[in-house]
Amino acid sequence: MQMMMNTVAGWIALLAYLGFATRPLRSLLSRWSARLGDWSVGILLLPYLLATGFSPGLDDLLTMAFFLALPTFWLSLGCGRPSWRGLFNILTVVSIWLPIEPDLFLLLFNLAIPGKGLEAANWSERLSLPEVEAVLAGEVVLPIGMLTAILLTLYLFTVHRPLSNIGFSFRWHWADIKSVVMGLAGFSLVGIPLGMSTGFLHVGGEAVSMGEVAIMLLAGYLLVALPEEILFRGVIQNLLEKGWGRFWAAWPVASIIFGLAHLNNATPRFAVPNWGYVAMASLAGLAYGWVYRRSGKVTVSAITHALVNLIWGVIFTA
Repeated sequence: MQMMMNTVAGWIALLAYLGFATRPLRSLLSRWSARLGDWSVGILLLPYLLATGFSPGLDDLLTMAFFLALPTFWLSLGCGRPSWRGLFNILTVVSIWLPIEPDLFLLLFNLAIPGKGLEAANWSERLSLPEVEAVLAGEVVLPIGMLTAILLTLYLFTVHRPLSNIGFSFRWHWADIKSVVMGLAGFSLVGIPLGMSTGFLHVGGEAVSMGEVAIMLLAGYLLVALPEEILFRGVIQNLLEKGWGRFWAAWPVASIIFGLAHLNNATPRFAVPNWGYVAMASLAGLAYGWVYRRSGKVTVSAITHALVNLIWGVIFTA
């Protein structure tokens, strides 16, 4: 029975994630949000509770509840105090992002204040979400913590306190595909020579079958590219542009923030803090941000993002 509930949790989380692109689900959740207010965010605990067979540890349950409550609280304060909205938007984004990548924030803190030297291992465990997985089918497992973070971001910014122009839609047009190709070509023309000349990239990816390529592309799109595009383009770049009123200012800043998000990623030739990765990811962020701006959809910029990751994994090695 518990195994079945675990699988149901995975499917509910995945279908809800994709369902935010549909008007019926957003309308249903909007009515739920209007009825219960900030308490409505509690519905996002359901996948986690199912995945644990409704028997989570008390500490883990409180951690998940706090994770849902804190960003909701900050966003609510921002809506009530326009002059402080920028600060509360930052706090909302950080409180969603930090428990997913605590190592990154600890690294940034230690770089900013060298004398403190917070021990990553101890603090990372304290700040992380509970490690719970849902078995979707066979060997396909989904990280419930990360999916809950995606659902929380979509719920807050498309339903509870809607942020216009996120573009979480799968209604693609030929012009969108053209934007994908142009963004991929633009990054490749600059990024590949730069990566090769600096020693960050080397030809020599692993041989994979077409079936493996398809799986890598689908998984990379849904679990890496699209969540990152929702956060960095749909929320961060979008908020910066609305706050500053200038795309040309918000675009590079959001791209640099995206680049810094890779600072804690070690590669064989570049140790942490990995400034080589920051440079390459910032450049890629410019391409993704341009595609997002041109198409108006994070789901489209995520295609370029997923293709860049796929090419890196299949043709190149860091």
